[in-house]
Amino acid sequence: MLRTKLQQIVVYGMSVLYFFMAISFYLGTYDSAQIKITIFHVGGIFVIMSWLLLKLEEGNLSFLKKNSIYLLPLILFLCSGVVSLICSPFKLASLNDFIRRFIYSGIVFVLIDQFSNDKSLSKLKSWLLAATAIVCFYGILQILDYYVMPGLDPFMWRQAFGDRIMSTFGNPNFFGDFLIVMSPILLALCICQKNVFLFFLWLMIVLCVYNTVSKGAWLGFTAGLFIFSIIYIFVLLRNKLNKKIIIISSICLLGLVSIFGFGTYRKTLERTDSASFRIFTWLSTWEMINTHPVLGTGIGTFYVTYPAWRRPQIFFIEDKHNTESDHPENEYLEIWYEEGIVGISIFLTFVILILVVGYKNIMFLRLRKMPKERFLLYLQLGVTSAFVAQLVHDSVCVSLRFVSSGVMLWLVIGLTLTIAARIRILNEEINFNEINALKKSIKILLQVIVIIIFSVAIIFTSRFFIADYLHPKAIAFSKVSNLTNAIATYDKINKYNPSFPMSMYFKANAYIERWKAGDPLKAEQTFINLWTLAPNYVQSKYIAGTMYEKGIRAHINLLNEYKSLGKSQDIIDSQQKEIARAFINAEKYYKQYIEIDPIYSLTYYALASLYAKAGKFDEAERILKAHLEYPKNLQVPPHNFWIEDWSQRRKTEYSETYIHLANLYKYLGKLNDAKKAYKQALDLNPFNINAKLAISELDNSLNHNNK
Repeated sequence: MLRTKLQQIVVYGMSVLYFFMAISFYLGTYDSAQIKITIFHVGGIFVIMSWLLLKLEEGNLSFLKKNSIYLLPLILFLCSGVVSLICSPFKLASLNDFIRRFIYSGIVFVLIDQFSNDKSLSKLKSWLLAATAIVCFYGILQILDYYVMPGLDPFMWRQAFGDRIMSTFGNPNFFGDFLIVMSPILLALCICQKNVFLFFLWLMIVLCVYNTVSKGAWLGFTAGLFIFSIIYIFVLLRNKLNKKIIIISSICLLGLVSIFGFGTYRKTLERTDSASFRIFTWLSTWEMINTHPVLGTGIGTFYVTYPAWRRPQIFFIEDKHNTESDHPENEYLEIWYEEGIVGISIFLTFVILILVVGYKNIMFLRLRKMPKERFLLYLQLGVTSAFVAQLVHDSVCVSLRFVSSGVMLWLVIGLTLTIAARIRILNEEINFNEINALKKSIKILLQVIVIIIFSVAIIFTSRFFIADYLHPKAIAFSKVSNLTNAIATYDKINKYNPSFPMSMYFKANAYIERWKAGDPLKAEQTFINLWTLAPNYVQSKYIAGTMYEKGIRAHINLLNEYKSLGKSQDIIDSQQKEIARAFINAEKYYKQYIEIDPIYSLTYYALASLYAKAGKFDEAERILKAHLEYPKNLQVPPHNFWIEDWSQRRKTEYSETYIHLANLYKYLGKLNDAKKAYKQALDLNPFNINAKLAISELDNSLNHNNK
């Protein structure tokens, strides 16, 4: 009785998990997709726990021996993650990704063991089709909202990407990834069952894929449809074809690839920044790979280490400084960097195995005439095509690192191995001895241990949702300068999710803004905690520099106050040491941030001001000129792979730098140099009023001096 209940929980749990992974979103958290992450963590761990309890109840793990040839590469890939986690210098960042890999691997084990019969496969299929219908319906509603009836989408995120639809996924690329997986599966089932509804649903997918305006999704959709057509026409219909049909089919396929290929090419030309962004990111990733090529730096550590390697052109392309890329827009490069040549070799071997197994499944099943085997044949056709589509898509996108897309990859992997296990049963080639059932006392003990461990894991991961829910509340407190409540809320966030660097960054900012007794030291410690987690997190080094500069002003004020009060020389010396310490730290962190982000103008202005106040005018002049001259550095190796006059993108910003330089010259009495710098500012930005006024004032001053 318990065994049957556990089987039902596993089958329904897995099916419902995939349904809610697709349709769920919640706009009350900082990240609308956090609900998907929570469902994945809690639901995935619960399903795996239930399955382990089932296997202990059965006392039979013979399926491991029966499917060892398929499971071995998966186990090796999981072990690669374990080794990478152990060796990682950033344990919390690595732990997050390892949890996901554990759940992905568990999903494959569950699929092979519990979904090899028609009933369970039918349930999973029904839930997937229902999810596809819902997300496509909402996607079409978003299309109508943009083109036909504004306001039709009732949610606050409507038109967040303009004319690009995202449905329930919060991002057009992730929506596209889901669709390119379901597209060939639906088309295969449609042909198999001759179902008009499925064909209509497939047309909805095509419409939604087009309106994601995602070049990666278009590329993946084309790859999946191409592979589907090749296998269907030249393998399944091979005996029914003549030369004329083959030629016509080949022309149609070539036309299809040409149309989608041309569309992708045109969109690339329209948005060249998208291509250049990827090129520069891949170049940086390759440089990162070479630092630890064998075992990698650690699973899940790319986003932590990338800022130190990011090409400066990325800042020109994104026109932002307070954000960062978490992934390199290529799954294979990311695995290579994080787990080295060992990890990527295991992964690629696993990919090849799945492709070979899928093809062999098709070749075996096409000879079978039974209706049940016909369903498996077409399911495998769709799954193999979906696998290729996603592999192609994720060579130019980050989707696999997000759970809504990651679960789809491991679904098609699991289904391929499930069908292979089903074929083994059909063949009855090998007989394995069943493992004897465990003693009742041992079985109960192991089940209790499993329940405790997995319950702790569920509680631990579910707290991430609470942290994400609290984060916008903390931000709201900060915006209204309720900094005490903001800091208290950030403390809760860090407690619920200690691997959340953004909350630490914002907490340090809150201390700096509040700046009451003890806050500077608390901000300093918060930065230390942040840099332990993410050494170069966004603009944290720049903010740290401003904090110490603020400290200089505070200590100078105290110094003057102590002098006026006649304090002892020891107290005065102490303040002077604090001023010197703050100066050294401000200079250090400004310079560190220039290394990370060499085009952020405010860092140069702040550092130049720091030098000027300390009487180091030559250093102030040098640092401002360094900002003006930096774009020239991007015309020579190693930055000249993609040559562009990047300074043209920020002419108004460089105009402002000339203003700062001119003001410095003016302060030093170098009036002719100042006038020249003001004119250079005006050349870059003819609308710079400050430059015009300054030139007018200088002309009057020079004329007066001449008289």
